[in-house]
Order: sequence, then C-alpha cells, then structure tokens
Amino acid sequence: MSDETPASVGGGHAAASLRATVDTNALKSEIRTALINRKANACPIAVRLAWHASGTYDVRDGSGGSDGATMRFAPESTDEANAGLGIVRDMLLPIKKRHPEVSFADLWVLGGHVAIEFLGGPSVPFRHGRSDARGAAACPANGRLPDAAQGAQHLRD
Repeated sequence: MSDETPASVGGGHAAASLRATVDTNALKSEIRTALINRKANACPIAVRLAWHASGTYDVRDGSGGSDGATMRFAPESTDEANAGLGIVRDMLLPIKKRHPEVSFADLWVLGGHVAIEFLGGPSVPFRHGRSDARGAAACPANGRLPDAAQGAQHLRD
C-alpha cells in the first residue's frame, strides 16, 4: 500500500506538504535500524508504544490518542501502564533529531507500523499529519488506556 494519499484524506494540506518533503521509505529504514540491532529487537515494544499512544483516544470528546504525542509529558509519561516505553522513545529520539519536520506522534505511529511489517504482519496504512502537543495540558488523565480484562464492550467504549 502506498503512503501517498490525497490531501483531502487524513491531514489536509499540511499533511500533503509533509508527505512531499519526507521520504517515508528512508524514514522507515532508519526506524528499522534503530529498533533492530545486535543488542535487541525492540519491535514488540514499538508496537506497544504506538498502541499506548493511540489507546487513550476518547471518541466522545476527541481527546487523547496519538495526535499530540503527549506521552512525553506527565501525567501520561508517569502512568504505570506506560512503564518501560521510555526505552523505545529514547531509541527513536535520534531519528526525530535528524528529522525535525516529522512529529513525535507520526514517528511513534510509524515505528509501530514498521515493527508490525518487520515481524511478518501486514503492511498497515500510514499517513503523515499528526502534530505534537506543546505541553502537559493536552495529556489525557491516567487510566484511560483500554483494559482487556474489562471485556469487549469496555474496549469499544
């Protein structure tokens, strides 16, 4: 599946402009190199980072989710459910420094995308266009991650 999408889908003009300036395949290669090395294969934790960044989304008010990359700030960074995710965020940080035009939010989601593909999963559609929050005010309250132990309806809510 192509990473190129019309400007009218998922992010508008700014996302289309970003797609035009970012070589997504080269970025994916850098992510793969960061996640998989002689010391570790961090693909599972990269999938967890993407899931936890996205899993706080509340459909009722549109808050939370991967847009904003709010896990960089407390209280989300200190949520017990996010323990250990600083490891993969740190692994991806040098890529962010080399590519300031790419948001942390896009980088984390693309990291999950790359990890799923590398582990033999399907090619997951990806679009640039997520933005980064400027501070903790955008953080969802701790405890918003879905809890599978509460059953399927909880996950749907």
